Amino acid sequence: MITSGCSFIPAMLRRGLACMAVAGALICAGISAHATSVAKLTDQDMVRLSSVVAEGRVIEVRSGWSPDRTQIFTTVTIQITNQIKGARPHNGRLVVNMLGGRVGDVVMEIIGQPTFTTGENVIVFLDAARPQYTPITGLFQGKLTVEQDPGTGALNVADRGVSRDEFVRNISRIVSEQERGR
Repeated sequence: MITSGCSFIPAMLRRGLACMAVAGALICAGISAHATSVAKLTDQDMVRLSSVVAEGRVIEVRSGWSPDRTQIFTTVTIQITNQIKGARPHNGRLVVNMLGGRVGDVVMEIIGQPTFTTGENVIVFLDAARPQYTPITGLFQGKLTVEQDPGTGALNVADRGVSRDEFVRNISRIVSEQERGR
């Protein structure tokens, strides 16, 4: 006689296990609904997908409501010290408008989008074709923080674990190669 594995489990227990399985699936679905998946981009991808690559110091971060008060936008102003790709703005300042931010006690968060702090030194990869949502290429991948090592004074790209000079040389090389390949 062939029997299914479930026939040995009392009906009440089977229903209980089924309910627990459904509840577990719903919980997992709820958790994953808040996650953001972003493909890891290579440096070549980041340069190819960006119309602007620039290095500079964040001089202002300002958030405010949209005119209809349904969304919050943040404007980040960066004083450019090194334009790696794209046209340098005439005043040397790059203005980045992003969906999300904080106004008073209200926070509108875009999962995966980087945040900026006044005074920090950054390298940004921007896609000017996406100005209304987030122009930052690859979300968090498109903003790199440049920090000074307190012991040596050397500038490093904190997010990559390499020197700032080495990183900029590599990105500049990729920009040149891609421009020649067009």
